[in-house]
Amino acid sequence: MTDDADRTADLRPHARTEPGAGVAGYEGAAADPHVYGRSRRSERTVGRDLLAAGFLAVVLTALGFPFAMLWQVVTPRVEFVVVDGGWASVEAYPSGYIEGDLVFAGIGLVLGIFAAIVAWAAMRDRRGPILLLGLVIGSVGCQVVAWKIGAREWQQFWDAVERAPIGAHMWRPPSVLFVQLDPAAAWAALKVGNFTTALDALQLGALAVMALAATFTYTVCAGWSRRSSLRTDAPE
Repeated sequence: MTDDADRTADLRPHARTEPGAGVAGYEGAAADPHVYGRSRRSERTVGRDLLAAGFLAVVLTALGFPFAMLWQVVTPRVEFVVVDGGWASVEAYPSGYIEGDLVFAGIGLVLGIFAAIVAWAAMRDRRGPILLLGLVIGSVGCQVVAWKIGAREWQQFWDAVERAPIGAHMWRPPSVLFVQLDPAAAWAALKVGNFTTALDALQLGALAVMALAATFTYTVCAGWSRRSSLRTDAPE
């Protein structure tokens, strides 16, 4: 080798390594999770995915309480007057009878879209069908909680009407009319093999709006993902 070649080799000290050192160097680079800016992927297991999905379902179910309060506040109420032997509506055809369902479904629609977007963006390491299952269960739970709170307000209203004096004006709280949900009756029908009656007792109606909106939004997000695993740290 000429002197010029020697000086060129000296300018590249990393090109000259001991026997076996080059292989070890490459192995170390491959094992380093921070080489070329890549970070180590978090370990993914079914148990952790189920835990994340359960956490999401619990959080969404808890949102049923503010959901119910918002629904009760923004929904117009129907005015009633207590008469001899019962009660009567002040308006001939009050729109408040169906506005309760419409507002309930509208809030569920918006909240379902928002919940899906937040879950997709905030829980990137757990994206997949298990997280979607938690999203659906939590969405249904959220609206069931809000519905139950509304049903309690409804019952308290009618109890107050029965005790009110004649001529008193009262405002009926909103309620979800197009729902037929009775798990106890459904289970009793299933035990005797009556599947039709069981399905009739599990008609969610407006209670399924949030879950449908969340499922559609989450599926759209997954469809636009460039990665088959849906995780942002996975190779394309």
